Amino acid sequence: MAMAHTTSASLQQPEPTRTSLAKEEAGGAEALRRPRGWKAVWFIIGLYLTFALVSNAFSQPLTNYLIKRYDMKENAATDVTNIFSGAFSFSPVVGAFVADAFWGRFQTLVFGVAAAFVAMVVITLSATISQLKPPSCSDVARQAGTCPGPSGLHRAVLYIGMALLVVAAGGFNPTSLPFGADQFEVSNDERREEPAGLRRYYNWYYVVAMTASFIGLTFIPHIQDKVSWALSFGVPTALMLVAFVVFLAGKPLYIYVPPEGSIFSSVARVLVASCRKWRHRLPHPGDARQQEALLYNPPFAGTSRVLKLPLTLQLSFLNKAAIVTDTDEIRPDGSPASPWSLCSVQQVEEVKCLVKIVPVWISGVMWFVLVAEMSNYTFLQALTMDLHMGKSFTIPPVSIAAIFHLSIVLFVPVYDLLIARAAQRVTKVEGGITLLQRQGVGVAISALALVVAAVFERKRRASALDHGGKSPMSVFLLAPQIAVMGISAAFNMIGQMEFYNTQFPDEMRTLGNAAFYCAQGASSYLATLVVNIVNARTRRRHGGGQGWVRDDINAGKLDYFYYAMAVLAAINFVYFLVCSYFYRYKGEPQEADSPPAVPEAALLKH
Repeated sequence: MAMAHTTSASLQQPEPTRTSLAKEEAGGAEALRRPRGWKAVWFIIGLYLTFALVSNAFSQPLTNYLIKRYDMKENAATDVTNIFSGAFSFSPVVGAFVADAFWGRFQTLVFGVAAAFVAMVVITLSATISQLKPPSCSDVARQAGTCPGPSGLHRAVLYIGMALLVVAAGGFNPTSLPFGADQFEVSNDERREEPAGLRRYYNWYYVVAMTASFIGLTFIPHIQDKVSWALSFGVPTALMLVAFVVFLAGKPLYIYVPPEGSIFSSVARVLVASCRKWRHRLPHPGDARQQEALLYNPPFAGTSRVLKLPLTLQLSFLNKAAIVTDTDEIRPDGSPASPWSLCSVQQVEEVKCLVKIVPVWISGVMWFVLVAEMSNYTFLQALTMDLHMGKSFTIPPVSIAAIFHLSIVLFVPVYDLLIARAAQRVTKVEGGITLLQRQGVGVAISALALVVAAVFERKRRASALDHGGKSPMSVFLLAPQIAVMGISAAFNMIGQMEFYNTQFPDEMRTLGNAAFYCAQGASSYLATLVVNIVNARTRRRHGGGQGWVRDDINAGKLDYFYYAMAVLAAINFVYFLVCSYFYRYKGEPQEADSPPAVPEAALLKH
């Protein structure tokens, strides 16, 4: 009875959340502005396009740039590229924390764009001014190892530009997608199903990014090979300045979500409080609604942008953080006197959101590993094939990867406008299929893409061996395997982006977007580990010889490696099915075993 009495008293006052405080600080006029949807997003689209173009114009040919213009050795250039890629992928975690806790998405995004512009100015100058770059060196001298190499000043200028690009990625990548999504926010009552405009926004956001990647893999390499590196960097830099000005012109239309303060302290409090109360028994362990009525669950005081989460029975150990004991004191304003021993149901469910996402995130990492493996060795395959497009024009080997991005650009509109709408009429699900189903389809298609790659690789290697190591087969015969993997990405990669942005706690949506980039960063390291493991196992199998994946792919068994990756994709698919079976979407109410009674504490909630 003491517990019930204390709970009832605590429910008379709303919980003073970070959201309510931020709303008061934001001001009434800002809070009353209605979202403009696509009218606001159109001002942001150009910024998405140019930032992706800038990052691709530099990062895609980075190893080649370091070797040809900075006369670095292959291993040294690869090491620099790996360090840059890893930092570029993981920096959004820092940016997401800063955006959610201190600056807000808009200010962090603007900071990232400004850093990107300065970075590209520095990089463009380093490729233009003779004092800032090593002297030109012929291919003969480079092979002989007589090139002077970069000086300390040359390296310093280049590394400053690269460091600024990492900072830019930390500011822009985690905030760009959520900031656009903020323009589509709807009321809390409608939040269980997102509006069609927002779902379509996720699809077209990635179409824009893939369009920029396609340009970065086709036109930009052509400028680098045929004209100059300086121009290939300068053109995207100028376009970014124009897009930045247009973006700032749309400021009166934007919705600005204020920073909520660090949610990591709230996560820590839930973990500590649940551990402190591990001996306590939960009331009504089989009925979520009755249990919720007896736990610390003050009326929700958040804004319409934050979904009030119902109590669930998954990870029920964490529910103990909301048990009100005789020693827990509730202040007159409804807040707990000791937030490290008593947490609200809302805080508990937000922590559950994070924990439940981790298994699905691991599956996403494995999908990115498979994409990385195909991308790396598709490039090596292209080096051994006929690169002609027509009689006189040859494409750079790196440009073959543009088919991946082109297939996404072409398939997403078909999916969004035709397939999804047709499926929606059958399934009655917004978007045709759920977010998890979309990711699962992508995982299954990735296995098919690897099988296609294995079948073709067997033919390519036989042709190359018959012709002295250089196959007369057209490089465009690699298109089917790349296109199938692109369709896989249209399902899985876009599904991942939307999943993280919608399933993370609303106060951590920026961090949810950063999780997507972290998955890519983790996969780049794991892809190398997978190759090393496969080679180690296959060397032992062949009596200490070389493994399947060799420097000379004509002497290896790359088709066997692709089949092994297809098996890994199948395992990942089964793992994903298990994760999907147990997953419950954020805000999804959990049905009780029987109709619950309505105790006094529940009545006080209304």
